[in-house]
Amino acid sequence: MSPPMSERIGFYICHCGINIAYRVRVVEVAEYIATLPHVVVSRDYLFMCSDPGQELIEKDIAEHGLTRVVVASCSPRMHENTFRDACKRAGLNPYRAFHMVCVREHVSWVHEDEDVATQKAKILSKAGVLRAPNQRDLFPTSFPVNTNTLIVGGGIAGMQASLDIAKAENKAYVVETSPTIGGHMIQYDKTFPTLDCAACIGTPKMVSVAQASNIELMTNSEVMEVNGFVGNFDVKIKKRARYVDADKCTGCGDCETNCPISYQPQFELPGPPVEIEEERDAAVSPIIARHADEPGNLLPILIETNMALGWLPPDVLRAISARVDVPLAQILRVVTFYNFFSLVPRGRHTISVCMGTGCFVKGGKTLLTQLERKLGIKAGETTDDMRFSLEMVRCLGCCALAPVVGIDEDVFHVDDPDELPGLLVDYS
Repeated sequence: MSPPMSERIGFYICHCGINIAYRVRVVEVAEYIATLPHVVVSRDYLFMCSDPGQELIEKDIAEHGLTRVVVASCSPRMHENTFRDACKRAGLNPYRAFHMVCVREHVSWVHEDEDVATQKAKILSKAGVLRAPNQRDLFPTSFPVNTNTLIVGGGIAGMQASLDIAKAENKAYVVETSPTIGGHMIQYDKTFPTLDCAACIGTPKMVSVAQASNIELMTNSEVMEVNGFVGNFDVKIKKRARYVDADKCTGCGDCETNCPISYQPQFELPGPPVEIEEERDAAVSPIIARHADEPGNLLPILIETNMALGWLPPDVLRAISARVDVPLAQILRVVTFYNFFSLVPRGRHTISVCMGTGCFVKGGKTLLTQLERKLGIKAGETTDDMRFSLEMVRCLGCCALAPVVGIDEDVFHVDDPDELPGLLVDYS
């Protein structure tokens, strides 16, 4: 779109010492811009941000009746206000009259070819000249600021943000769509890089958020509409019904007992007796019998069964559930929480490639790739002959020997990936 006929534009390109001029032919750019419609002044100058440079702009505005000023120089973050002030002193609205083009950070500092840099400077400068006439008058004003903060999402980031804001004695509102805060992190096993328990980190923060007087929790809610601007937002939040008076709730659980809607537990439906393969039954029955009268016997039964069979087949888990009288859902929570257990068949030997920081930077990924090629499987899979299972682990606890590979209970320092085939031969 061409500028209106009444516009009179002044263009100025800065040498910035040699920061711009060493890569951009500034005189050529100024001559090119001078050929554009409504440009009445087009100059290059050594330091436009200097007092003489600013005075040059003010003088041209007065003498040539400039209505718009475009300066091609450094980043607007550095000197946009400098040139706006110059336009203001000359009687123009600085927001309507002034536009800045960055030809240092965006051009001279990122291009090595002088022709490419000069052509790019021309294109950006032309765009600035065409943009400036479309700017309108703006006038600074002030508004009261509401310091309350709305945080959307009650995950680990939302909880920490709300605690930081509350610590600064400001009000924070946390809107979470699910019935509880905690987010995805609270569902994880361990966290990188310390491998700390996710619940051990997240649960104290959940308690702190719930107890903080400056934090208002709005769970089971979602943001429907946002209007306004920074410091003066109006937000509409939809809060779904809980059918429980939260202010009177003591957590007694009577509402669950008297709820008119109920669901039959998935793993406790009546059915025929659990059948288990004869060979597996021969391995599992003595284990269950050995721990039958022990308190907390579930974990040792699962551990010994996993060691005996190499994995935990579905029929074995159902048999353990029936014989120990523990819901299958509870057993699945245990075996999916600990990395020791496997729900898929495992090879006779387990190869573990360490991907801790020390091993990773010293070639752990290369070792894994070499093993995948040698065995014809990916991490997490087992060879067809059930000889090897391949897995990645977070740490084998041998950082001083990095990179390392574990085979069953043995750990090997492997400098050269070509050493791997020789290690595997010993486990045939």
